[in-house]
Amino acid sequence: MATPAVLLRQNLPARAVLLLVHFLYSLVERLLLVFQRFQKRSRTESIRQEDDDSCWENRLGRESASVEYGVRGLTKVPAHLVVMLGPEEPDYRQLARFICWGLAAGVGHVSFYDHRGTLKRNHARVLEHMVRLPRADSDQIVWTAQLKPGLPIPPRNGYRRRLVVSFFSPHEDGRGQLVQTARTMGQELRDGRIGSSEDITIETVDRRQRDHFRDVPDPDLA
Repeated sequence: MATPAVLLRQNLPARAVLLLVHFLYSLVERLLLVFQRFQKRSRTESIRQEDDDSCWENRLGRESASVEYGVRGLTKVPAHLVVMLGPEEPDYRQLARFICWGLAAGVGHVSFYDHRGTLKRNHARVLEHMVRLPRADSDQIVWTAQLKPGLPIPPRNGYRRRLVVSFFSPHEDGRGQLVQTARTMGQELRDGRIGSSEDITIETVDRRQRDHFRDVPDPDLA
């Protein structure tokens, strides 16, 4: 007859397997519970976010209507507004809001400038907010960042309201652009595309700069 010690040794592998199975089952059960809680919370947050977006869109619609009504009493609306950003991270949703206000007010051009060039690199994030916003078929927004280099701003083509939106940075549109213009004109002079150095005038440089900025008018308000 086997002793208790022998029986214990004989049953030890089976008990170890049972303990392992029980541990794995408990672990899977706990992970499933955590996943279900996370999934439920994610759905709740998603619904809340949709509600927030819907409320924001409705509020923005009311604000735009208020802006459109308010400018009726003005004798002059700025043709070009420039928004200069500080060192903080851009609030892309708020910038989209400003664009809607500009469109409602009948402003022709809105330009955004930040000294780090963050907004110009990430301007698509502004577009992501704009595509979700309702807009009348008679309204048009032209994004100069989406136009091919050298092409002018397209004609209005019967739109009741049109807003041209541009993004500028100091490296590409400030001093760096002047340096690039000078280099290009110097190369054209060497290649013979510019007859002589006397043909390089202030008016010529100004024309090149205006072509780069697509003849956007000088800002009325910054």
